[in-house]
Amino acid sequence: MPKRLLGPFQGLQNLSGLDIDTAAPLDMLERADLINAVLAGAECCCNGHASGNQRDPYFGADLSELVARCCPHDVTLTDTDGKTVTVSVKIDISTLMVEVDSNNEVMAWIYEEG
Repeated sequence: MPKRLLGPFQGLQNLSGLDIDTAAPLDMLERADLINAVLAGAECCCNGHASGNQRDPYFGADLSELVARCCPHDVTLTDTDGKTVTVSVKIDISTLMVEVDSNNEVMAWIYEEG
């Protein structure tokens, strides 16, 4: 199937940051809803839409993970010297792009995380 990229999306630019430790649950849900609305505006569909067997029509699981990872969080990695280091990273949601198939079903989420 032919694939193409959509995004970055105008509706996800210049959003305020979220902190998972201090943000109200409603703030997290509203951010997920905003991303869903932006994707709907681009006519993105979930996997299985064309066959009538939608896995997650509102991208709930994926958007929950994206929103949580937009908040600063620590990851542990090994640097070039072999030392284990912990760094704080977060997804830059303004860079979100999606790879879609010929049915506009989202196949991959692409974003910068720094």
